[in-house]
This record gives sequence, C-alpha cells and structure tokens, in this order.
Amino acid sequence: MLVEFEEFKQKLIAHAKTMVIHAGKQLGEAATNIALVQPFLVFLGYDVANPDEVAPEHHADFSEKYKNKVDYAIIRSGSPVIAIESKKLGSLMKDDLGQLKSYFNACPTVKLGVLTDGLRFEFFADSDSPNMMDENAFLKIDMQEVAKGNIEDNSVKALAAIRKSDFNPENVGAEAKRKLLLQFIVDTLQNFKTAPSDEFIRFFLSKADIGARISQRTVDGNRQLICDALQSFIDQEILSRVGYAPKDVVKKTIESVEIPENILSASLEDKDEELIPTEAELHVFTTLRERLAFLVKSDLLYDELGSVSFKKTATSFKVYYKKPNKGAILAFHLNKAGVPVFKFPTAGNKEIETNNLKDLNDLLLEAYKQRLQDSGIVIDRAPALRSVS
Repeated sequence: MLVEFEEFKQKLIAHAKTMVIHAGKQLGEAATNIALVQPFLVFLGYDVANPDEVAPEHHADFSEKYKNKVDYAIIRSGSPVIAIESKKLGSLMKDDLGQLKSYFNACPTVKLGVLTDGLRFEFFADSDSPNMMDENAFLKIDMQEVAKGNIEDNSVKALAAIRKSDFNPENVGAEAKRKLLLQFIVDTLQNFKTAPSDEFIRFFLSKADIGARISQRTVDGNRQLICDALQSFIDQEILSRVGYAPKDVVKKTIESVEIPENILSASLEDKDEELIPTEAELHVFTTLRERLAFLVKSDLLYDELGSVSFKKTATSFKVYYKKPNKGAILAFHLNKAGVPVFKFPTAGNKEIETNNLKDLNDLLLEAYKQRLQDSGIVIDRAPALRSVS
C-alpha cells in the first residue's frame, strides 16, 4: 500500500539520520553493535533484549573442531533464519565474508546473511545453491546516502520485506534473484543509453524499416540518435510524473487541489509523538512540489526541484530547499480549529489558512525562487519552455 510504503521510507530516512549522528563518534566493534547495529534491528521490529529472538554470538558447529559463529542470529521457532556479521565502523567488508559464509553453510535454516559496519549493510541469500551463500549481495544499503534521501524504491521495498512482521525465509532466494536480475537490467539499459552496442542499434533500425541495408556506416551514423532517443524517453517519463504531457510542452490543467478530509480530523495531540509525517502531510508535500513543477517556467527552476524536501518537527511540518532552516519555503500546521495553516518565512511569516493548495500559488513560487537566490543561484534570466521532443 502506497501510504504504508511512504511512511516506512520516511521512517527509514529519519532513522538513517540518527545513525549518521551516532557514527560521528569514535566507535569500536562493540560500540558499533550497541550504537548502530542493535538499533537497526529494533527499527526492523526485532527484540534485541530477547535472546530467543535475537541471539548474540550465536554458534553453528560442524564439529567440536570447527566452530562457526556470527555476531547475531535472528531466531524463529527455535532456529536461526538470519545471520548478521558486524565489523568495526569504517572497516573494509569485502574480505569479511568467510565467517558469514561458513555459518550460512552450517545452518540449513538460515536464508539471509547480513554483513555490516553499522552504516553499510550488505544482504546475501542462497539464490543459486541451497545453503551456499551467494558471492554477490542482492541488496546494499548505505545509511549515509539514505540519510540524504538517496535510496531507490526497490531497495526500500526489499528492506521492508526483512522486517519481523514481513520476513518470509522461503521467499528470500526468489527475491534475491529478482533484485539481482533487476539491477543487471538497469545497468544494461544504462550502458545502452550511454554506449549502445551495434546489435542494440541494429535492432531499433530494423524495427524502423528505414528501407536500406543496415551497414556499419548506417549503425555508426545513428548511434547518437539512439542515445538521444533513449534520453528523450526517460525525460518524457519524468515529466509525465509531475504533470507534463510527454509529447508536447503544454502544461496539464490542474484544477483546485483539495486537502484530504482526514487532515481536518488529525489529532493535534498526536503530532508530537513521532517525527514521521502523516498521510496528509505527505500529500501536502507531494502536491506542493507538483504545483511548483506546474508553476516554474525555466529549466533551471525545474531542475532544482529535486532539492526540495521536507522536515517534520515537534510543532510543524516544513518544506525547504536544500537547508531546513535557511532554505525554508513554508511551514504547515493545523490551528486549534483544525484548519490548515501555511506560513511563509520569505514573506514576513505571512500565514494563509486554506483547504485549497491552489491558493498558495503566488507565495509558493516566490518563496521557492527566493530560496534559490539565497543559495547563490541567479534565476533572473529569460524564461524558456521546456522541450520534451
């Protein structure tokens, strides 16, 4: 469900920010486990205080002579299903797979192996042979990047499937294969976009029925055209997501955008319990950024929309450009009567009470442009329509 996914994603980003702060201290291996690894397991729903669920220093022995152990094992029905090997923060991890592999091989019930230094997490399955851990991780998470909001939706979904409430050991191998294949396809398409092979170009030229023999000269002569076409397709897909028709530069007509009714019944007392945005707040943020995409009239202003984000505090919900404080575009909260209030710092903290986000158009655009100028970007140039042809 979209709302549940967005909530988990925002919680993950918030947790990653906390982890990065904790990682700013000098942490040895034991401190890494306490300050970073255990809180991450708690975030995924596991009870680290229960040794029957999260077993530290868990052994899996082939014999008395060969003993294998990992730093943590997630236990289900008395058997380990996830093995976690942690290293000192900042240490190299590529040469630390041996112990995890041997434990994985020694425990038939283990279906997921995790290698981490507290900020970087690599997830392994046995997608090729049962109980033989794959050489390559099917999922890699860097909390420093996540804290910046840099994480693909597919990775968020894969991580969500590892939560205690959702983890299914029997599906890990299939999910690993799917994720690895997906990444391979993405990488291949990326290579085709930047350096298409002759076979790739010939395929498209044959479909185009150009009425001539497809010689090497024809292939070379159309190489850049294929690259441009792929980039144009990607640009069209992006523009269509924010309200632009993919085959022209006419803006989509956006009618009055109403705030969902559930925002009016949101409890004022509940907003201080978590720093995670509500469904209504996420709706406000998404709609405001889409409206900015509708309002701006230059490539420069459009390109900078990727730096517009939000921050939930104990008393408000803030939309900002690059920096939460210096880049604040507007703040949003409910007044005592339950009416949405939008405050614009760039306009002397002017407040607008409205259920219709369209009422914010002028102030929203001016606040956005002001924050770009505050950051040193020169925007007073002749506007130009964005071409997607």
